[in-house]
Amino acid sequence: MEMVEGEDAAAAASAWPGSSRRSHLLQFLLHASNRLDLRPIVKYSALSFFDGCFLPALPRKMGFCGARSERAVRLWLIEPLGDSNLELFALVAVWIASKIHEMRPLSVKSLKALSDRIIADQHFTCRDFADAVSSWCIVLFHFGS
Repeated sequence: MEMVEGEDAAAAASAWPGSSRRSHLLQFLLHASNRLDLRPIVKYSALSFFDGCFLPALPRKMGFCGARSERAVRLWLIEPLGDSNLELFALVAVWIASKIHEMRPLSVKSLKALSDRIIADQHFTCRDFADAVSSWCIVLFHFGS
């Protein structure tokens, strides 16, 4: 009986976020990578970071993203979690991958300029990109497996 529950939990986790939303986000990441003319290793690493690490680590229930000194830690980039915020995190995955694989990694200014053109709902600042990296680390620390 416990095996079935464990399998159900794993299936539910792999289905989140919904397949159409996940597909949209991965297409967004590939579109951004093409616009930035990135090498394949950077694209594939960004996809792996975003789809393999970040999305599975996002909390299923929003409300708090961990505890620090017995109080809830709220992250404005994650709560409420909208498409534009997830698109920002996709660009952060591209940024991290470029820092690992490129001799001259992408600048935050180039990512901000691209995000202004391809993220329709919201304009993010350079500071928002830095906050997204911090939020990424918190999500992976608190909820990653």
